[in-house]
Amino acid sequence: MFKKAPLALAIAALLSPQIVVAQEAQSESERSAEQRKTEQSFERIIVTASALQRTALESAQPVHVLYGDSLRASEAATLGETLRGLPGVQATYYGPTSSSPIIRGLDGPRVKIVQNGLDVADISRGGPDHAVSAEATTAQQIEVLRGPSTLLFGSGASGGVVNVVDNRVPRQPVNGLEGSYGARYNSVSDERSGSFDLNTGQGAFALHLDGFYRKANDTRVPEFDSPDGHHEDKIENSFTDDKGATVGASYFFNRGFAGISFGRLERDYGIPGHGHAEDEHAEDEHAEDAHDEVGHEDEGVFARMKQDRIQFISGINNPFAGFESIDFNLGYTDLNHQEIEDTFVETGFNLEQTELRIIARHNPVAGWRGALGTQISRQEYSSFGAEAYTPATDTNTAGVFWIGERAFGDITWELGARVEQVELDSENFNTLDYTPLSASTGMNWKVSDGLKLSTSVSYSERAPSANELFANGAHFATRTFEVGGVYEVHHLDEHNEHESDTGNHDDHGHDEYAYELELAGFALAKERSMNIDFGMHFEGDKWHLDANLFLNKIHDFIYLDNLGFASELLDADLFHSDHEDQAHEEEHDHDFGELPVYQYAQQSAELYGYELSGRYVFNQTWSLNGFSDYTRAVFSSGGNVPRIPAQRFGLSGTYTQEKWDATIGYTYYFAQNRTAEDEAATDSFGLVNLQLNYYPGYFAGQDVAVYLKAENLTNELGYAHSSFIKNYAPLPGRGFSLGIRASF
Repeated sequence: MFKKAPLALAIAALLSPQIVVAQEAQSESERSAEQRKTEQSFERIIVTASALQRTALESAQPVHVLYGDSLRASEAATLGETLRGLPGVQATYYGPTSSSPIIRGLDGPRVKIVQNGLDVADISRGGPDHAVSAEATTAQQIEVLRGPSTLLFGSGASGGVVNVVDNRVPRQPVNGLEGSYGARYNSVSDERSGSFDLNTGQGAFALHLDGFYRKANDTRVPEFDSPDGHHEDKIENSFTDDKGATVGASYFFNRGFAGISFGRLERDYGIPGHGHAEDEHAEDEHAEDAHDEVGHEDEGVFARMKQDRIQFISGINNPFAGFESIDFNLGYTDLNHQEIEDTFVETGFNLEQTELRIIARHNPVAGWRGALGTQISRQEYSSFGAEAYTPATDTNTAGVFWIGERAFGDITWELGARVEQVELDSENFNTLDYTPLSASTGMNWKVSDGLKLSTSVSYSERAPSANELFANGAHFATRTFEVGGVYEVHHLDEHNEHESDTGNHDDHGHDEYAYELELAGFALAKERSMNIDFGMHFEGDKWHLDANLFLNKIHDFIYLDNLGFASELLDADLFHSDHEDQAHEEEHDHDFGELPVYQYAQQSAELYGYELSGRYVFNQTWSLNGFSDYTRAVFSSGGNVPRIPAQRFGLSGTYTQEKWDATIGYTYYFAQNRTAEDEAATDSFGLVNLQLNYYPGYFAGQDVAVYLKAENLTNELGYAHSSFIKNYAPLPGRGFSLGIRASF
């Protein structure tokens, strides 16, 4: 199952001290350097995405929690770039402005991104050029669940979950005023950013306020030649202008609390490589914002996203007989996303989503401690314009689940099951219903004080997304014309021959076309996956080691299949509605008929690999850290799954003193030669990073930390194999960041 070369490299990684560039920093002067390290222990951090409130080490499923100074040191403009240094996690990297997490080779509709346990409700999983709405700068911790997490989060989490946790609804009483703030400058894009977090309260009331601001120009990169023959030293049209704020309040009573928050997020960001063909624009009814001063007219196509989010959270202890606690989590999100070129709104997306999650933890029954839960959501999606390739769709989801655990001496067993109903309703199509089922079992064995072994087996099902079912149009981000799974594509010569034989004649009046779409008598089936995980955690006096092996077999894996012809040969105007006529007029104006046609299809796939991370402490001054990860993904019929990230290996060394520390690290990305059809290989490269942290102590009543970070010190040219635009958007070049963090 596992190839010799990756295993040999994994063993080498285990036998030598290693890294990710995870710089540790603390800002309280009275704490010793050793105390700063101790406070980064996983054992104290509760994984809020776990229904039973476990720590990372108590879970049979691989979990990584990024928090505290490690989170602050990893902060980037996007969620994907913030998390890409974690074992098993890489990023889609549609340039520095839009980058979503990839977990074990899976992304998009298979990786659910949630904020405080509820879906972020954006359109990032529908296209790699769409930014994630969750913000890392104001987060308290970010939890990454690797592997299927469908029991708690539903069929959209078949590949994993990223939970961004913040304090927008206070969960603990606050006396007086406390908070934090930070600011930084990054030379690679002239980024200027700042954030703050304030909490105050009196008696039974608590109030929270946070906000952030980020502005950056185009990102500089090592010199390269783009596919169109231009010599470049920056990623054109990669600017960003982001801001957001949240206010929340809670009331505390004898057995719990209840709180509500409101947040607004606004992002303007360039979309690299997204230039349309030479267009002649005409005003239309959708361009009501076209003559506003958008401020980026010379930048090319850019996105303007605005999101309003209301969230209600409540927790009650001992709510009624037989139950320890019950949590209520209700959220409403309204998203507006526009793509603008030359002051005209070319494409618009609107999404409204309401979601309710209730989890009730019951007292032990026959020794089993567990939680019952339900999740209900409704999403209303619509779009217009040149890239409105998926029609308006309402998606309704309802699920119930149970998760439990029981200790048998040093072994803790976990069980869980979920049943879900997913309904997709789109105009011109029959309503589609799916009933995904999920079940899992796992074991966590405490072999000794320093050694823990874990294993888990899970079965999960995923309902197809609206894009995968109903897509019909050009998708500039992937440079394809996408066709959903509810259609059949017919060759007109063969089809007309059949009509002649049967006496049916339908003159479409499109002699220039060679292919046409018809509704199929079936839709895509549910994806069904079986996942096996083996894990080991070792903690010694000087050594710390985590290792995971995984195998994920997915039946009816949904993917884009190249049909072998260009969109100019396809008659895709099936319904001739006003919306379709307008969309096709705009498509004609854009003259993108050379786009290759891809259709969502299904076949079985297998993904397997490993994740390693380790630490060796020589003394209170010197330590070495390391990591390595690898994912292999193949179709059962032969061939490789596209855009699977390359294997990585890294080492870093940290030197620690009472008031400062320094970390230098090197991460090597292996070449990716195992490519899919029509996919180019990616060369290997290595990145050198450095971080210096200084803790001067209290200043004007505040705990202060100052840091200097240097990334890609050698200015190495590197490409993310997972990126749809890798040849237009290399990874950033040499850059220096100077920042300050303070708390009070």
